[in-house]
Amino acid sequence: MTGPVALAVLGDPLAYTQSPALHRAGLAWVGLEGGSEALPTPAAALGERLRELAGRGFLGANLTAPLKEAALDHLDRVSEAARIARSVNTVGFASDGVWGDTTDGPGFVDLLQAWGRDPRAERTLLLGAGGAARSIALGLLSAGCRSVSVATRSAQGRAAWSAVTGAALIEWGARPDALPLEEATLIVNATPVEAPLPPATLPPRALIVDLRYGPEPTTWVRDARAAGREAYDGLGLLVFQARRSLTLWLSRAVPVDPLARAVGWPR
Repeated sequence: MTGPVALAVLGDPLAYTQSPALHRAGLAWVGLEGGSEALPTPAAALGERLRELAGRGFLGANLTAPLKEAALDHLDRVSEAARIARSVNTVGFASDGVWGDTTDGPGFVDLLQAWGRDPRAERTLLLGAGGAARSIALGLLSAGCRSVSVATRSAQGRAAWSAVTGAALIEWGARPDALPLEEATLIVNATPVEAPLPPATLPPRALIVDLRYGPEPTTWVRDARAAGREAYDGLGLLVFQARRSLTLWLSRAVPVDPLARAVGWPR
């Protein structure tokens, strides 16, 4: 690479994001000059934004809601995992076109292993069925997870799961007792809802993960901890998926420690 490296994070809205801090920390660790921008981008403007960044010589960008599925219409090629999950969170600009991949699933598996947990021993309940949930389900199933149940309130998104073989979809809301709470060892909130389940209903021995994150752990995480549950917000996943994204962009491994220090994880 010659010259400063330019990276970005795109989403709508981007009221709070730590991705630029992670990008800068990764570049600094490998000894490259550069920076990262947070660029609010609605789905309707994504194609124009990607063309703009390619023209400006950007190396890559992370995508967040609501762009992960919309990106598929604007890329020259995507990884098999991104195609199956219908979700892209990592975009790269190359001489032969714009490529897309998903690091959410592998990053989540990395995070579990950093906590000393074996994905093969987990019975996972995903609350929500969007792109991040599909990527995480695919990552867990690829890592040998014992079971993955997905609670969805909408039948509209079920078709997007057709290629994620092994995930069991549950209609959430019609029958609240249909959720396999008692057998779950890992419960992940992949919705924008602040409190998807009352903390007192969560299995005492299950690991609770809220994919949302902000300046402090989310209310659901704090309430779950107060109820005696082991619970974490989405900052950990952000760190590990960013590490995977940086490795793809830079073609060299980036360690977790400098990224974790940059955003104050774990917390």
